[in-house]
Amino acid sequence: MLPLHCEAKDAQKGKGFHAGLWYDRFFNQYDHDCKVSDDGKINWIKTVTGETGDTEKLQAFAERLQALLEACGGQSLVMSTDWHFVTGMGNNHPVENGFAWHHTLGVPYLTGAAVKGMVRAWCEVWVKGFDEERMKQWFGDTEQSGELIFFDAVPTAPVKLKADIMTPHYGDWYAKGDEPPMRGGSNVPADWHDPVPVPFLVVDKGAAFQFGVAKRVGSDIDLSEVVEALSAALQWLGAGAKTAAGYGRMITEDEYQKKQEAEQKQAQEARRQKKNVRQQTKGGNHRKALTPVEIAKQKMQQRANKPTNQSSHQTGVKQGSKDQGKKKQQAANTNQTQAGQASMDALKALQEKFNRK
Repeated sequence: MLPLHCEAKDAQKGKGFHAGLWYDRFFNQYDHDCKVSDDGKINWIKTVTGETGDTEKLQAFAERLQALLEACGGQSLVMSTDWHFVTGMGNNHPVENGFAWHHTLGVPYLTGAAVKGMVRAWCEVWVKGFDEERMKQWFGDTEQSGELIFFDAVPTAPVKLKADIMTPHYGDWYAKGDEPPMRGGSNVPADWHDPVPVPFLVVDKGAAFQFGVAKRVGSDIDLSEVVEALSAALQWLGAGAKTAAGYGRMITEDEYQKKQEAEQKQAQEARRQKKNVRQQTKGGNHRKALTPVEIAKQKMQQRANKPTNQSSHQTGVKQGSKDQGKKKQQAANTNQTQAGQASMDALKALQEKFNRK
């Protein structure tokens, strides 16, 4: 991609701008040597992060696609991203990783060819009894086209874009690993290499995409089987790039809603437990900050206040019960006095006996 003309370097985004046109055609992070720094890459990606897409236009497009599918006897399927989704990473761009934008809607999308390849990969490996003749009927070969038509997958509502980071350790080995080892071992996979952060643009989880499939005139293919294979491929293989790392997995909208509710409950429970731990820790720290003498004073104070607090809540107690309690207390005191006097007498007797000896 060539640098912008000097008169276009100060271009500004307008309201409702086309994110794809801006991202691909108005890159302005080149330096004087026509090079792009790491900060320039992430700064440019951040110019399109956040919500993108026009709600009315996307809804109108979804309605037109649904009407087209019904007219030609096709079927549609709506799936939501379970995590990050990235498409078009192989497209050329100064930030090293490109992105696939819908030409008129300005939102990320998945081409019909990519959808077809994903379903074919699923059927080749995971569908039992899917022979070559059936493969040729569905997807075609070099001699004839298949009987199925796969439409582009487009979001049904605005999606949220965000910046992600990959950290490859062996960049030269990936690119030049088939060549003889270079001086310094840059193209050798070894532990002395440092990771190189590379930013790239992704679609955040929760983005709903509408898929469509139809069959050509005269075909006897059961489209319900095709939609089932499409759904399974999206859930287990994933769509777009970096599927081996978990990107591109999609689930039904109902499953996504259930997952969101479960995550919210887990987050609430985690916050509640964290609050309890914080309160317990705070109380424990306060207790530890006191000296042993202060702790003993607190315990004595609690014992001294306990009868008073209890009596303050016991209203309506009969006077006779109070008098009886006083008598018991006096009797206990008298017994304690007598026991103490007896102990003193016994001690004196023991001393006299010792003196006589």
